[in-house]
Amino acid sequence: MDVVGIGLANIDLVAHVSDAFLANHKVIKGRAHKMDDLSFARLRSALPRFDAIPGGCSANVLCGLATMGLQTEFFGKIGDDSFQALWQSSFNDFDVKSDVNAGRKESSQCAVLVTPDGERSFAYMDGASWDLTAQDITTDSLKSARMIVSEIYMYGFGQNSEVSKCVFECVQEHKIPHIMKIMDQDFGRHYAQKIHALVDAGIITTLIGNHFNLPYLFGTKGIDDTIEKLKTLKCDSVLTHNREGAYYVFKDYVHHQPVEAVEHPKNTTGAGDQFMAGFIMGKLDGKPIPETMEFASNCARVILMHDTARPPLVNRHSIRF
Repeated sequence: MDVVGIGLANIDLVAHVSDAFLANHKVIKGRAHKMDDLSFARLRSALPRFDAIPGGCSANVLCGLATMGLQTEFFGKIGDDSFQALWQSSFNDFDVKSDVNAGRKESSQCAVLVTPDGERSFAYMDGASWDLTAQDITTDSLKSARMIVSEIYMYGFGQNSEVSKCVFECVQEHKIPHIMKIMDQDFGRHYAQKIHALVDAGIITTLIGNHFNLPYLFGTKGIDDTIEKLKTLKCDSVLTHNREGAYYVFKDYVHHQPVEAVEHPKNTTGAGDQFMAGFIMGKLDGKPIPETMEFASNCARVILMHDTARPPLVNRHSIRF
């Protein structure tokens, strides 16, 4: 297996809303906001129209890598409901392996709220994803992987951090490169100390996040201060910053990758995930960092001109409400 991913098996509810809608539902623009089931149900019922599309960071990354010819496998829990078939059919067409049994809870859902300025804000509920256990993960798949991709949300899976413990022990024992995506400010703040310890131990070999979330690992404000902190890490890191481009940082080496702006993007959801897929592909191929970052930027650009978070296929997997 080339790349194994562990993450949320989300159904993204992609909707175009106003700034007033965000304010009414107390969602801060550009941030990920966890809601209780009742609050999320109220928000969902207030959406004027939305597309239900299989999503989740690691899942999107693996689909991107699969289109590049890599063998990929995903561990994440979907619900035993009407979304299960939608989720699995999408993975089947991308040829991503996923054999985890469905959970008893409703499928995890994330409202991807796109405002007129193109900014994305996220409101999500718990659901089945958070019940993934270590018993759901095939350790032989982890051991055979050339790289493992995870999300910071993995800390919340199962009970007593059993999933993260399983993954971290495998990474450490078998010296497998491990990339973690930081995509939530609250999780970043709460688990910052643990993440720094894992970086020092060589269990996290690459950190990726955007200009909203990575600073919460350090308590910094602004790109320059965050980059200075990233230089002190034992691992390399990638910081994405929308139209300002992306930064690769390792010790004193900083590479800034500019982007060619897309003036009227169809959908910004998944651009960061496909950037990550392109970056991973470059890493596995042993490409120089400038070439890797340029390729990653091009992967993100394709998604901006497409209407889902995953690379375009003949079959479009979604349900319109």
